Amino acid sequence: MSKRIISGVIGALFALGVLIFNESFPMIINILVALISILAVSEIFSVMGISEFYSITIPTSVFVSIMPMFGDGMLWNISWFLYTLIIFSILIFNHTLRLKDITTIYAISILLTFSLSNIVKIRDYGGQYGSFYVLLAMGVAWMSDTGAYFCGKKFGKNKLCPRVSPKKTIEGAIGGVIVCILSMILIGFIFNNFIFANKVNINYIGLIILGLIGSPISIIGDLCFSVIKRNCHVKDFGNVIPGHGGILDRFDSLIFVAPYVYLFIRCFNIIS
Repeated sequence: MSKRIISGVIGALFALGVLIFNESFPMIINILVALISILAVSEIFSVMGISEFYSITIPTSVFVSIMPMFGDGMLWNISWFLYTLIIFSILIFNHTLRLKDITTIYAISILLTFSLSNIVKIRDYGGQYGSFYVLLAMGVAWMSDTGAYFCGKKFGKNKLCPRVSPKKTIEGAIGGVIVCILSMILIGFIFNNFIFANKVNINYIGLIILGLIGSPISIIGDLCFSVIKRNCHVKDFGNVIPGHGGILDRFDSLIFVAPYVYLFIRCFNIIS
């Protein structure tokens, strides 16, 4: 548990540093999202046992880095077309890879690029408040996970989804929702009173709804990737983050949360 706490604190400080530095160097978030996407898909290669098949790993790694770096314009559409052409042409020339492997990699690479690139979209849509919105997205995903973990260890008795993730409990999930909502309120309060210095009005009802809906979405994302791990017969996607596992073990819930937060802030005013 101590490793998990230390890694969480370091990760939080790093995330805050990136958001602060984003003001002077906006591309830093694009670069980090692209890097996270590449590392995440490489972990998928590893657990599927296809890391040595460069005909699929190289074009996939190139593709997942395109959208976070350059957005979803013409360049991304061209790269998507070429990637699709290459990835499915492998079926013709490479009889070692199975159709299941190719379609799984293709689906996950599309999921990663579309989902994680929403972090960049959130930043861009928020304008001068972009860092605030990005922090909300990370808060929904990670504070839900943190709350569920500690509340589950303290109060957990009833299993949430034992066939997929035996350690997750209903009590932990409820605790995750509560911690997420409280975190949204705290983030809003800090930004409203110290960062924005009362220059804006924070919609706290909107923040509560954001956390109330976002926390279950975060849990669903976590469980979906637990299914992938179970099917690949691994406990974690990697070991680069002590106490957490791999990159995907830390960002799995954010993959589902980021698109939700982007849609939410487009439909509802958090700042006025």
